[in-house]
Amino acid sequence: MSLRHYPKRFLVATAAPSVLLLALTVVVAVYLNGERARTAAELRENSGSRRAAAGLDETLNDLLALRARGVTEVSPLHERVSAHLAEIRQYADKEKERELAQKVNDSFAIYLAKSGSQPAEGATEILRQKTLPLCNELRTFNTREEKNSEQEHTLALQLLAWGFVAVGTLGSGAGLVLGFGLARGLRRAVDSLLVQVQGASDLLGQELATVRVEQIDGGPDGIDNLVTRVGEVVRALQQREREVRRAERLAAVGQLAAGVAHEVRNPLTSVQLLIQTARRDPIVGELDSHDLALIDAELRRIEQSLKAFLDYARPPKPERIACDPATIARDALALVRARADQQGVDIRFIPPPGPIVLQADPEQLRQVMLNLVLNALDAMPTGGALDVSVAPAGGVVELSVIDSGTGIAADILPRLFEPFATGKETGLGLGLVVSKRIVEDHGGTITGANRPGGGAQFTVRLPE
Repeated sequence: MSLRHYPKRFLVATAAPSVLLLALTVVVAVYLNGERARTAAELRENSGSRRAAAGLDETLNDLLALRARGVTEVSPLHERVSAHLAEIRQYADKEKERELAQKVNDSFAIYLAKSGSQPAEGATEILRQKTLPLCNELRTFNTREEKNSEQEHTLALQLLAWGFVAVGTLGSGAGLVLGFGLARGLRRAVDSLLVQVQGASDLLGQELATVRVEQIDGGPDGIDNLVTRVGEVVRALQQREREVRRAERLAAVGQLAAGVAHEVRNPLTSVQLLIQTARRDPIVGELDSHDLALIDAELRRIEQSLKAFLDYARPPKPERIACDPATIARDALALVRARADQQGVDIRFIPPPGPIVLQADPEQLRQVMLNLVLNALDAMPTGGALDVSVAPAGGVVELSVIDSGTGIAADILPRLFEPFATGKETGLGLGLVVSKRIVEDHGGTITGANRPGGGAQFTVRLPE
């Protein structure tokens, strides 16, 4: 995290979780409050139904008591029963409750019809045997529903309490995690900066001035001050690093120039000796076909050295066309067939099971194969076996060159594809470097390793 932008990111990092936590709190509070209101309303309804049923039961018992004493003027009690029945119908919100209320109402209507006729002996029995038992059943039902409502309401209140406890705990935990994360991010940013500065100091081999800022609690200005001070140190480091790299490049150029000079000087010396001998005594030192062949070979050697140097210094861009990697491998082997026969090397080519087409630069791939095959022949001066294969392998094409030579030296193996890494007495050590660059320009990879049974294996993998 950038120190300069840390206050803004701190604000964003704290505001976003706070808004989310607030929204979560509101949602939880609204939901739990709705549940509390629903259970409270249901509790009030069931309590009202129970009270109305209890009042009806009490009034019916009073009515039966008056009828038992022979009182005929009970119209006030009839009106009270009707009021209770109306209240029960008002509170009835369940199918069972409405059914019981209707039965009580119907039985009381039959009682009223019987009590208005002459004689009215059966009216009291209807009231005692039908209306009152139905009223008791309704009262029992409402009592049970009221208890259930009380339990639901109690549970809703508990959920409301625990919900706020959970939200508070979540808020506290989120605050701790957020604070820890921000502190860790700031520490990593500062540590990263210190590591980079210290790493540059170690790289340059000198001690850098310590950057000190007395306080950063002044807000963005304090952080900007720190960034400015560190920026000055980093710019000084970058300048020194550029100087170091320039020195390294000059050293590399010097090493390359020394290698080229060595590769050119030896064949030039041979050519010069032959020419000087011929000039001193044209008759005795006359150049024959063998001398001319030697001069031609030495000049070709100079040409190859210069070509390797130019390929390394100015690598050409690949011109991709459709080509057959098997044909490219055969062409490279044809170029070295005579040398292989002279050294007694048995060349075996394993073609792919079917045709393969690559979008690549055939000349550059031929150069890679030729470099690998020539390196293999250099490792087998007294004979051996050279296996070259081309095969598809899961979306890539593998070109393998396996020899039975002396293998790769242990000190060369870790820096096999580095410039000037060579175990040969002659050569610039640029062949594998140029080959690796060509393969990577084609989107592939090249690897080299010693084989357990002896010899070396180089594998080029190119995407189909």
